[in-house]
Amino acid sequence: MIAMGAVAHSQPSRSAALLVLPAYIVLTLCFFIPLIWIGVQSLTDVRAPGFTLSLSNYARFFSDSHYVAGLLWRTVWLSCTATLLALIIGYAGAYFVTRLDERAQSTMLFLVMCPLWVNLVVRTLSLMVILGRDGVVNGFLVATGIVPKPIQLLYNDWAVLFGMVQMSTPFVFLTLYGVLKQIPNELTSAALTVGATPLRAFVRVFLPLSVPGLIAAGVLALGINMESFVVPILLGGGRVTFMSVAAYEMATVSNNFPFAATIGMILLATTFLAIFLYQWAMKRVFLSSHY
Repeated sequence: MIAMGAVAHSQPSRSAALLVLPAYIVLTLCFFIPLIWIGVQSLTDVRAPGFTLSLSNYARFFSDSHYVAGLLWRTVWLSCTATLLALIIGYAGAYFVTRLDERAQSTMLFLVMCPLWVNLVVRTLSLMVILGRDGVVNGFLVATGIVPKPIQLLYNDWAVLFGMVQMSTPFVFLTLYGVLKQIPNELTSAALTVGATPLRAFVRVFLPLSVPGLIAAGVLALGINMESFVVPILLGGGRVTFMSVAAYEMATVSNNFPFAATIGMILLATTFLAIFLYQWAMKRVFLSSHY
């Protein structure tokens, strides 16, 4: 009986392993092997004869203030700021929508998802039209007398920041909407009945329950913003240096693939570090203090 049970138990395990095997093969061929190859390339010294592994590319990057302060720091600052703004906007929007009736919720979800059905390049080009010298924003500012003439809204950090927030907010909203919708309203009502103010009930009851959604949405938005390419290259217009754009230009324009691989590996490591710190901070601030 024991032997028959062991055989029966091993059959589902083998079936499950066979089902996930194609996914592991694709992941290995399309992700892990290319990533290892990029890592090896980043350690290649193009100035040395033959195939020589060296940390010279990393030393060049971290010893140059242009790469550290002007490239890496700008990427981290813009990405983290855009993620924070997307979390605030997405959370407020998701919280508001969950308070509507089912029909209104469906309508709002449709409106939020509409931009995701449009190619990112088209969406970014539309922002260039809106923020241009003859765009809607400048037209409004001049017509209302806020500014005497059109101002430069494109090709700077603020334009890139605006584009990154616009790109990541729908993902934050959709992630948080599913979490906030599952939180029973009775919990907040119970806090109000025992004397808590609406703000205190939200901070002490509702917000801690939504932390898992905030963590998931923040990780998603931070990853999207850190790896952003279309937004900085179009809205930045070559004036806003970004890690992804620098890696592309180093590989295609300067034809220095090892240093481009170095920039890519540093960007990947920085993204993982930022995501880890974000998750740790959210759990430290909210979960540990409320549970």
